[in-house]
Parts: sequence; structure tokens; C-alpha cells
Amino acid sequence: MKSVYKVFLLILLASPYSFATHVRGGEIMATHVSGQNYQIKVRLYFDLAVGEGAATAQSNVLVCFGDGSTKEFQRTKAERIPGNVLVSDYDGMHTYPSSGQFQISVSLENRTPGILNFPNSGDTKAFFWTVINTQVSNSTPVLPYLVFEGGVRQLFKIDLKATVADVDSFTVTLPKLSKPSPGECGVRMLEHGYMYPNEVSSKGTFKVIPNVNQLVWQAPEVLGNYIFAMVVSEWRDGIIISESYREGLITVIDKPGPTVEIPPYESAENGGLITSTPNVKSAEVSMAIVAYPVPTESFVTVKAYSKKRSIVTLQLIDSNGRVLREIKSGSPVISVQEEFDLRNLAKGLYIIKASNEVDAVSQKVIR
Repeated sequence: MKSVYKVFLLILLASPYSFATHVRGGEIMATHVSGQNYQIKVRLYFDLAVGEGAATAQSNVLVCFGDGSTKEFQRTKAERIPGNVLVSDYDGMHTYPSSGQFQISVSLENRTPGILNFPNSGDTKAFFWTVINTQVSNSTPVLPYLVFEGGVRQLFKIDLKATVADVDSFTVTLPKLSKPSPGECGVRMLEHGYMYPNEVSSKGTFKVIPNVNQLVWQAPEVLGNYIFAMVVSEWRDGIIISESYREGLITVIDKPGPTVEIPPYESAENGGLITSTPNVKSAEVSMAIVAYPVPTESFVTVKAYSKKRSIVTLQLIDSNGRVLREIKSGSPVISVQEEFDLRNLAKGLYIIKASNEVDAVSQKVIR
């Protein structure tokens, strides 16, 4: 009898549901009902080409509400969309015990592997979050479905025309991917191994065009899968009242259609409006760095550019030459943007240093 159980266990472990890699994206929306009561919708996008069984089996998700409580949400809707993708909605209600700011989040295993701009994707969790402020009556913006398929050397677009229940404005920025800190309901952290899609070929632009409300990639050159993220920030009277993280996967294929000219590379950095990378004019210099604000009372943002794709190291150094902080890019990159926290340091002069395998540059900052 024991041998029968062993065979059954082996069959179960070998099931495609156990190891299927099917998560292609997701987002979380919150709708105010009354008082501290909210309708929460988790929208997930699943890959039917390689994980249809797993997608079908994902009948529920665990939702963290940011107040120490969790709940299993059941699937309420499933719809097939172009790109061989299944959209699944998971709905539920939650009442917050008091007013405040809360992060609603969902963490999932089985993110699609083999992503060109995020090499270790198969070993990481997908993490979707929305931050709401329950001190104001508000519902988060609802955006159209994501688009999952693009043509090589063709213009790729995602519609960002949101439906906003309130008379609020919104902006869309392009951050790095999010990951959860350890624990069942982690806080959001940055995936430093992530590159923007246009960094793979070091050509073209990947940015939000605000006047037409579109995310535009001009244009993919290499066939394969690319992951991206966006944050939708909702504003009222000059204050952010909600932030919603969306993540999606673009599969670039050879398909018929008009091609476009590939513009020079621009760094997507961390915003809808693109700031070009620092200009390196000298043939002998392979690095450039910009640090701001200077002086600073708290944080300093550092942008570094490497002429050739390489591992970039950023260091915060005091006036005695001691390295106080160090950040390394997780993989070879062209550009990197990070923050150093100077709040607990003494006032004085510090050095920000950026280096790759062959060169180093630095800039002075004052605390």
C-alpha cells in the first residue's frame, strides 16, 4: 500500500500544475463602497500557451489588505483575449478598522521564465500591489486590458485611457519591477536585475506618451519575451491618493505589418517623460554620472551611464575614503538609477562614485 502512495505522490509532483509557468501580468483595483468598506478586484493575466492547466486551476488567490489581515478571493470571471491569454478576476469585500494608507497586495509563484530583460524571472515571485488612502472617498482608476503581443521592428502600443470614477487626474510612470520582502504579506521592493525592454538591444525608446495616453515601444528588434511594469498614480488637489502597480509581458514575434525606424536609445529610467542618459563625448571615457539634488537633506538620486553594457557599481564614500554604501547592478546594463539615504549621516562632503570594468567617475554631494 505504501508503494501505491509513493507512486501517487510522484504523479502529483510531476503534474504540470505544480511547475507550470503561467503568470503574464496583473493588477489590483479598489472601489469605495461606503465608510471604510471597499470592493477589491485582483485581475491576473495567464499564459494559455504553456500553462493552460495551471491557469484553469488558479481558482483563488490570497489577498493581503495592509492592515494585518488576509482573505482568499475566488475567481469571479475568466475571459480569453488576443495573445493566447486568459484574464481572470478575483473579487471580494474588505472593511478597514480605521482610516489610513494601506497596501493591498498579491504574491504569486510561477512567473513566466525565459524573459530577455529579466534573466532570473523563473526564480522570482510576481508581486502586484495597490496603495489606497481611506481617509478620502475614492476608487482607483480602471485601465483597458494589457496588450501582450508585438511585431519585430513594429510600433508597440498599450492604451492607457483610464476610467476614473472621481474627478481626479492620474499619471503613469515606468518603474523597475516590484518584488515582495520576505513573509506572507511583504512590502514592495525593487528587482535590481530588471532591465527596461529597450535596453536589450540598446536602441529605441520605451516610454509613456502623456498627450495620447499610451505606452509606446519604438521599436522591438529582438524576438522573445519582455516584461515591464507601470505605476498609475491618482491625484486630487495636488496630493497622491492612490498608486496602482501593473505588470505585463510582451511577446515579440515576426508578423506582417509596416515597420518603423528605430530611434537612438533613450533610457526609460523612472518616469513617463524620458530623460536621456548623460552624454559621453570622449572616446576615452566610458562612464557618466549625475547626482541630485545637491545639496540634500535626505536622499540623493544617482543616474549612471555606461557606454558599453557592463556591471555598474555605485558607491557612497565619505571624506576619509570609507565606502558607506554600495549598490551593484544585478546584470550588465547601459544605465542605472538608484537612491542613497543620507538622513543618518553627519553634515559634510561625500563622494558618489560609479564604475564599470574599465572606468570610474565621481561627483561630490553635500549633506
